[in-house]
Amino acid sequence: MRGWRHSIQARVVVVLLAIVMAGAWIPAGDVHGAGTLLKTGNYTFSFAADGGNTPDKGTTGLISSANGVLFDGKNTTYAGWMGSATSKGTVSVAVDLLKDYPLDSIEIILNSPNRFWGFKEFTVKYRSETHPDYYYIAGKHVRAGSTTDLPYSVNLPMSNKMARFIVIDIKRSHAYQHIPFTELKIYKGTGEEGANPEPPYTAEQLALEMKKDPLMVDKYGQWIYENWTGKVTDDTYLQQEYRDEAEALSKVKLNRKIYDKYGGIKSGGQYKKTGYFRLEQIDGKWWFITPSGHKFILKGVDATSIWEWGYGTPLKKADGTPRGVFQELPDPVAYAPAYVNDSNGERVSFVIANVMRKYGDDFEEKWEEITKQRLIDWGFNAFSKWTRPRGIKFPYIQVLQDPGNLKRIQWTYDVFDPQNETIIDAALAGQLESAKQDKWLIGYTYDNEAGWTADIVKEVLTYKSTSAAKNAFVEFLAPRYGNDIAAVNQLLGTSAASFAELKDASIDIAKVPSADVSEFIKLASRTYFSTIKNIIRRHDTNHLFLGSSVVPTWRTSLEWDSGAMDYVDAFSVDNYVNNADWIARYEAFGKPLLNLEFTFSTTQRGLSPVNAGTTVSSTVYRGTAFKSFVEAQVAHPLFVGTGWFSYYDQAVTWRKDGENFNIGLVNQQDQPYKEMVEIMKTVNAGLEQVHATGGSAVTTVGSAVYGSTGDSEDDMDMDGYDGDSDEEDEE
Repeated sequence: MRGWRHSIQARVVVVLLAIVMAGAWIPAGDVHGAGTLLKTGNYTFSFAADGGNTPDKGTTGLISSANGVLFDGKNTTYAGWMGSATSKGTVSVAVDLLKDYPLDSIEIILNSPNRFWGFKEFTVKYRSETHPDYYYIAGKHVRAGSTTDLPYSVNLPMSNKMARFIVIDIKRSHAYQHIPFTELKIYKGTGEEGANPEPPYTAEQLALEMKKDPLMVDKYGQWIYENWTGKVTDDTYLQQEYRDEAEALSKVKLNRKIYDKYGGIKSGGQYKKTGYFRLEQIDGKWWFITPSGHKFILKGVDATSIWEWGYGTPLKKADGTPRGVFQELPDPVAYAPAYVNDSNGERVSFVIANVMRKYGDDFEEKWEEITKQRLIDWGFNAFSKWTRPRGIKFPYIQVLQDPGNLKRIQWTYDVFDPQNETIIDAALAGQLESAKQDKWLIGYTYDNEAGWTADIVKEVLTYKSTSAAKNAFVEFLAPRYGNDIAAVNQLLGTSAASFAELKDASIDIAKVPSADVSEFIKLASRTYFSTIKNIIRRHDTNHLFLGSSVVPTWRTSLEWDSGAMDYVDAFSVDNYVNNADWIARYEAFGKPLLNLEFTFSTTQRGLSPVNAGTTVSSTVYRGTAFKSFVEAQVAHPLFVGTGWFSYYDQAVTWRKDGENFNIGLVNQQDQPYKEMVEIMKTVNAGLEQVHATGGSAVTTVGSAVYGSTGDSEDDMDMDGYDGDSDEEDEE
């Protein structure tokens, strides 16, 4: 069926699997490829370099390899792309060698003027004249070390692969990072060169080359440039894994001698039952208390549903043409549920297709049973954020999304708009009313990762009186200066005849005292959080308000965070870091704290890590990093729980925003990372003790599952997290 299967798939798979992907990092200046150094042809950039040296700096057309800085043999000249709030995340370079050459290796060198320069990762693609429609990948390299570890050199072996065109895509770590490209060394291998080449490509033609896709994944969504133990080869392999895992987990149930039906720890004492989750400070330490009256530490997993949109991958490019990254797509008829076209775009989910292949008829029901058993076995006790399975009863946190029709200001909205409460109430009332008697619901977060900073205030100050936020600022500022417009004009360098006129004047934030900016942000925060608290309490008085999951160092400020504290029951963050030092930022407020998104990742099988700070070298070290980080957080008396992001890896071929992170407990072929989850299992079993003692678990509380404690099945309640009646917890 044309449109879902590459016609070239059968011809290329053997060649692709032979390509060596792992580039060797070597200090700049060492001996490189054995072949002849090529210095031929032309190159161009996806957009002009605005840093570095001429002739590359500022050039928008072709640059001759004979004259350009990328081929001049010097580590002191470079092409550079300056970072800014509006900088593009990826810089591309396209090279035309003028004819096909067998290549021995390609070396990339990046020098650094200072610590503000660097990169996150780069991918090197190539094609010969005989394959005009698609590229192969010579190597994908994620930067190792810190931003100061430059000059930085990576040598990619090519093993005499034929290539005329080479495209290098370099990604930034963040918008403000400057990218340097110092040297590109292409070494000729052995074999016949191409005959009768096409004419040299123009800059416009090379720009089109940058847009061509490389082949990336097989029919199961697996990276085609690497082999590993457990790589899926056919459907029967997946089906046998299901049979084996189902047998191994067949006796897994929540150990009810240790935990109540909600996962509360019975040995921690009996406390007041309210029928819903609540928070209580006991002996100086905050705890969740389950509806049954037992202490509870949240050990959550995010985005646990197979239907999570972020596990899918786009089918088309931005221009609407099909992507060429797939060797073969799932049959759109047989695997119709794997295809979706909604507000998150037209996409396919290899997760759904592989689950269908693996579990067969009634795939979702069978998958849910295995997933429930996995999570209990691994010691997780909640769905902490985003989507969750439809048929599994676990404690959960519900994310309330901010409506799309609020008046936006960059990543947030105008919190002073008098229509906000009506709009938000209309959007959320149905959810709140339907959930208000759900005993499994822990509480709500609202919005996501969107506080106010001085950047938001800076923009507000340029608005006119049609902006509620601008009006609010002037009305906030006037009494701070005795309602004296002359004094305020002198302060701000304005010439308004009245405060009403000042509302229409553009104000330079540099003229506003920092104390005023800080206090205005606090006012905005109090307005935001009080509004949401009022709406929640209007419809649901049973459940907790857990904040808005801010990232402590991004798109928020301590002023904004502090303004929340009088209105939230607990304060939540999303924090992808490798230590618990962030808690000190909030200690003075005394509020219970949650980290609802964190992860540790590695570079493997075509996937990328989230950031340098949480990158580790192997799957095992993902588990040991989890242990160190989670135990350090849970040891703090304010800390009450975590949410691992996420249940599955993202697609190798990216979700719509370009993320393709190794973040899952399970890969997209529904295979658990066994070495990692075994470590997590041990850690999770001891977290209540870590919190109680303020340190490492000397002895574990006990296994969460039946079968590992030596107790007989007849001696314990085997219902687990599956909606049994409340009466059975009257103990």
